[in-house]
Amino acid sequence: MNKLLILEDDDLLREILRESFRERGYAVEDYPGLKAMTAPDDFVPTHAIIDLKMQGESGLDALASLKEKYPDCRMIILTGYGSIATAVQAIKLGAMNYICKPATLDEIECAFRETAMPAWDAVERPRLHEHEREYIEKVLQDVAGNVSRAARVLGIHRQSLQRKLRKYT
Repeated sequence: MNKLLILEDDDLLREILRESFRERGYAVEDYPGLKAMTAPDDFVPTHAIIDLKMQGESGLDALASLKEKYPDCRMIILTGYGSIATAVQAIKLGAMNYICKPATLDEIECAFRETAMPAWDAVERPRLHEHEREYIEKVLQDVAGNVSRAARVLGIHRQSLQRKLRKYT
């Protein structure tokens, strides 16, 4: 049987993960951090989800400690503060994967199996150009539609901004 250890300081997320993985057949133990962990000695996790930033604790420290205690456990870091540096460090410390929040249960399970998400192209996700357009529109609104001022705020040439605006209309 798969045994899942969850270290997450967000009570609601921890509860959702616990109940969802129990429905998927996992035995689950969850804690708001490594210091609060009082897992029974007979609970040896096969999988672990570790939040990167917990109140007063580092998920990377927890990862290193748990990897030493449970070397065969398949561990992933789940974070709302993703960066390349922490991702590299997590992998070096023994994490199988590094996932940014929000993540679906399927994404988390696939990370444990080291497989790609099924039907990834079918997942509706905002595209980078949509975020860029929204940001440009916000800056234009902040400067009362003045394209020259918006270009200075954005740090790009006025003509480049005008090209982008033409592309969006």
